[in-house]
Amino acid sequence: MSKKILVVAPYTFLPYRSGGQKYIAQFLDALGQQAKVTVVSTAQDAGFVPSPHYRLLPVLPYSIFRYADLTLKATLVDLIERNRYDWIIWEHPYFGWLAKTIKEKTGIKTLLHTHNIEYQRFRSLGKIWWPLLEKYERSAFRIADKIGFITPEDKRFAINEWQKDSADCLEIPYGINLQHCPTDKETSRNKIIEKHSLNSQQTILYFNGSLDYAPNYTALKQLINKLIPKLQTAYPDCYILLISGKGLPKKEKDLHPYQQLNIHYTGYVEDIELYFKGADIFLNPVTKGGGVKTKMIESIAFGTPVVAMETAAQGMDSKSVGRMLRLSPDGDWKAFATEIQALKQQLPLQTPASFYEKYCWENNIKALVNQL
Repeated sequence: MSKKILVVAPYTFLPYRSGGQKYIAQFLDALGQQAKVTVVSTAQDAGFVPSPHYRLLPVLPYSIFRYADLTLKATLVDLIERNRYDWIIWEHPYFGWLAKTIKEKTGIKTLLHTHNIEYQRFRSLGKIWWPLLEKYERSAFRIADKIGFITPEDKRFAINEWQKDSADCLEIPYGINLQHCPTDKETSRNKIIEKHSLNSQQTILYFNGSLDYAPNYTALKQLINKLIPKLQTAYPDCYILLISGKGLPKKEKDLHPYQQLNIHYTGYVEDIELYFKGADIFLNPVTKGGGVKTKMIESIAFGTPVVAMETAAQGMDSKSVGRMLRLSPDGDWKAFATEIQALKQQLPLQTPASFYEKYCWENNIKALVNQL
């Protein structure tokens, strides 16, 4: 008999426009295929239908005050008592106070599904209130019967620093639905070359991210001001930098002033898979913000290798990626450029089968359900 699971997802995740939203959407879809799942969340954006594999109850308000909504207690208690769920999963620790109340009232087994060690992320972003979040997050960890982590680094932190029992700490990596490397990479490359009038003889470097998120915007400016000059000096006319993502500040004028440097801005792209498949190398120099960089996993899944700075690669399984990932020290742009050139000399590369086994949603969710 399949387990009955109630999930509280505290914000809109459809359509997904960030790695965190995509993680939740795909996690719920995969979980719903192996358990009976009900999701309590906000209403999703108009025109986007949730997965048929779970039931969505849009009872959370959009307001930020939903995190202090005392009426949610009665709603959740009623759901749990009527449906007799085996587990409740809380996405993020933000509802820690409510998780404690619900557990005390109903006795339901509780899994906290954390995407980062949140206080560390906000500390890296320079938020002065991170010590308060640290205390709150630690208390949420104590409440949970089990905690799901995306990265092994976060799991080790919880065990070593916050003394969580290792048996109660689970790894739930960011997943992929692909079983093997796509066969239309050359076709995809030709499409983006034609669409953006690129030189087919040049190596296409790709960077993607929400540019209204400070760590991504900082990385973009560094790519433009620190990486590209080094590449053009050492390897003239060899590289194109293709950038996509929503939220570019108007003052940047869609990066038109940089086109003479072979830098092209696409804006937000609906078909990001086309760009992951069509690019030659994906770049991730983001060093702040925390958490596994989901786009690196997607890029490698689509057969495009990655050059990243060491912090950006935290959470990646080095054994399964093979030669598809090259690293440079944080902030060392000379080394970053050298790694790009070294990787270029090895193209084309093939993503190892072990990578698809490691990051397959079906395998990861099966392991999770077996541990609940």
